[in-house]
Amino acid sequence: MLTNTAISETAKQLYAAAFVMDNALGFEPEISVPYKWEVIERFARLGFSHISIAVATDATSLETTMRYINEQSAHINAQADKYILVKSVEDILRAKNTNKLAISFMFQGTNPLAKDLYMVETYYQLGVRSMILSYNIRNAMGDGCTEPNDAGLSRLGKSLIEKMNQTGMLIDGSHTGYRTSMEAMALSTQPVIFSHSNAYAIHPHPRNLKDDQIIACAKTGGAIGINGINLLTGDENAGLAKYIQHIEYIANLVGPQHIMLGTDLIYFPEIFAGFMQTNAMMYTKEYLNVPEPKCLQPEQIPTLVDLLLQRGFSEQDVKGILGENYLRIVSQVWR
Repeated sequence: MLTNTAISETAKQLYAAAFVMDNALGFEPEISVPYKWEVIERFARLGFSHISIAVATDATSLETTMRYINEQSAHINAQADKYILVKSVEDILRAKNTNKLAISFMFQGTNPLAKDLYMVETYYQLGVRSMILSYNIRNAMGDGCTEPNDAGLSRLGKSLIEKMNQTGMLIDGSHTGYRTSMEAMALSTQPVIFSHSNAYAIHPHPRNLKDDQIIACAKTGGAIGINGINLLTGDENAGLAKYIQHIEYIANLVGPQHIMLGTDLIYFPEIFAGFMQTNAMMYTKEYLNVPEPKCLQPEQIPTLVDLLLQRGFSEQDVKGILGENYLRIVSQVWR
């Protein structure tokens, strides 16, 4: 429910009517805090229609992934009065109409496939609707964004693109190497997304996107989820002004119809340093060069709506950024 009284009535009404979605919340088994589902409940209370939660990374084995998906699916299904496990676009529409939160699964990496492309369809049947090709470093499918050589997609990776297109699995280029992402977008017959990435021209971090990546993404019909972490926005305090700067830059480059929300909320600050150390091979010095991790909060999205309207974005532009752009894409990709 929207309770922020500091925003305009127009923004309140737009937010209440919109499909509000966040395309990136880390929820992997490697993130071990007891209040994970309390974070999900924040999004539900704020009236979000859909959230995509990451249930595995390249550090997660196939066995652990399968067990974890079963656990989270059981939790969602046991609370059918609040949540809907997404299997179709209609599930998101139904969640909006019944004041529930639709939840889909995503992978931050493709190692949970264990190099078996048949697992793409298996995971799809279990509710996994998107996969990041590689998480920062090289895997069997291709290179991540911190690999110095950036060799692109492997032969297996090229076959994976075809398999994901056939299955209806959304291809995600966040964390993926420049060449790997460009090759994937050239090969894909379906829209490609970057679920939580920003503009390199605004803040030059290896996780952010060069202009030609942004343009290539738009040409596929895809969209970019704007990341709210200070490390990627370039604002130590993770404020809305810098977040909007990334939105405006990408909107000016390819149009607001290619922008989504992907805040990548850091809700586990007390274990963040240990998490990075445990997975040190995946995180280079660029990831550690921030005094304290901060992130845009879901409670700030209504204010974002108001500020975007003030900056000249149309109501339809804002509705698209909040969720309709994502709905357009998955309506085409999902089977």
